[in-house]
Amino acid sequence: MNDLSTNKEHIALEVLIDYVDGILDATSRKKIEEHIKNHPESSEIVYNIKWYYETYGQDREKLEKYLHETKKGILAALDVALEEPSTEHPKVRPLWYRISSVAAIAIFLIIPTVLLLNRTKSKADILEDHLSAPYDNPPITRGEPDQNSMLWNQVALAYGNQNYGGAITFLEAIIDEGETLSMAHFYTGLCYLYLKDPEPDKAIQHLQKVVDGENPFTEPGLWYLSLAHLQNNQESLGRQTLKSITGYKMEEAQKLLAELD
Repeated sequence: MNDLSTNKEHIALEVLIDYVDGILDATSRKKIEEHIKNHPESSEIVYNIKWYYETYGQDREKLEKYLHETKKGILAALDVALEEPSTEHPKVRPLWYRISSVAAIAIFLIIPTVLLLNRTKSKADILEDHLSAPYDNPPITRGEPDQNSMLWNQVALAYGNQNYGGAITFLEAIIDEGETLSMAHFYTGLCYLYLKDPEPDKAIQHLQKVVDGENPFTEPGLWYLSLAHLQNNQESLGRQTLKSITGYKMEEAQKLLAELD
């Protein structure tokens, strides 16, 4: 925990985060509350920390990482502010006070701007973020080959080379043979989502068959089914499917629901 500054005009950013996180003792918390009543800059920082948490979840590590990433922007603002000439004889203040004041203003300006940009991200961009890293390759079969294993090896080769149209051809042959159906339907659904011109309606047909049964692909199937519904402009079904996720990608599902709001 960070100590409170003895200077009444300045409280460290880390302490303000401690205050929002609720980890200060009662005496320190009371001092903070009295301070922010009389110091708008600190009050604005507290407001924006709470805003960040409400938008992205209460994750201090991510908040601090975000603030670290914006550090260059804050320092750039400081360089300009501290070098501006003044026509008046300014009241001499300690350097730390000038820095903390400008940093507070910079944080206040930067956080809402970034949040606004994230809030205005299109649904297509959001889906692209979640579909940009394909699911793991299907396994390659070793040992004495048969028709099914040879087809799966062709699927693995095409899928690994991002030849999703070719993979679909081999997967449909596997489905026609009636073997390893849950895995075949799962990967067929993925391939339809990963095509250069996606076909989410066909992806939904295959992924729905996966989630309707009990198999190793049921949970990941729910995640990709939700993305397929959203890609197919079926937002209500997409949200409903996201809410049903309790295992695989549960945290990402909750984050995606927040992004769609």
